[in-house]
Amino acid sequence: MPTDNRVAQEDPRPSLPGARLGIVVAGGVALLALIETAQALIAPLRVPVAADWQAVANQVRAGFQAGDLIVASPAWADPVMRMHLGDLLPIPVAARMDDARFGRIWEVSQHGAHAMETAGRKIVFEQRFGALTLRRAERPAAEITFDFLERWQEAQVTRWDPILRSSSVCSWQVDRFTCPISGNSVQRALVEVDNRIRRAILAPPATGAVMAVDFPSVTLGRELVVAVGLHDTWARKSSGNVHFEIWLGGQPVASTIADNRSGWRSLRIDTSGRDGQVASVRFQISSTLPVLRHLAFAAEARR
Repeated sequence: MPTDNRVAQEDPRPSLPGARLGIVVAGGVALLALIETAQALIAPLRVPVAADWQAVANQVRAGFQAGDLIVASPAWADPVMRMHLGDLLPIPVAARMDDARFGRIWEVSQHGAHAMETAGRKIVFEQRFGALTLRRAERPAAEITFDFLERWQEAQVTRWDPILRSSSVCSWQVDRFTCPISGNSVQRALVEVDNRIRRAILAPPATGAVMAVDFPSVTLGRELVVAVGLHDTWARKSSGNVHFEIWLGGQPVASTIADNRSGWRSLRIDTSGRDGQVASVRFQISSTLPVLRHLAFAAEARR
């Protein structure tokens, strides 16, 4: 009887490592599906409801004092917070330069978030209201010895032409300082810098000239704090930088470049050696491409 010498061939099978990989992948997909399902079920339970916001608002109003600041964290919750407590946030507070002058800050938090305004402050109160956590943080408030925004009409504004080596005075007209020839103006306004509303002095640079905003009699504290940036999200699509200088007592002491990405940049000048003295402060603005460069700044002398 003939013998079949052909070797029997077995069906191919996956190697052991490949089989394990498939099991791991399948298990990972199943675990991900479980996590997504759990999140879909749990997420609605973590969303603050109207009763949570109302309870927080009642607690804040019961303890609120003049000069307090209220913030929301994460920042995207700010519009909802203002629906319940907006009357306690007047425009000068809502459009503040920073938080240094506020000794007490109420923070309405969700999802475990913390506001940058409360960083470094002592938490003296914390209570949970449903999906919201209310905290009050405190530290000594800065004493403002000179508020440039409140006293902006005391400024003397000039336009300096470096080619002609001549300066012209920008005179007061109705609600702003207006410069001859170029028509540039300096005024206090609500501006948008870094996607936030700020209260600032709006002083765009002039073509081929240097704008100077002088305050001749500033009572100094231990530091001079200045914040500067470019106004208007649409204007920031244009090109060109703005050179910003700070002069103290006739001498330049600090400078920065404001551009589309610099945001609301703060400069701090140590004046502790001149605390209590009166000195002149100048802000100089210039740009080689001044079109749509809406420079805005705010400043305070503090101790």
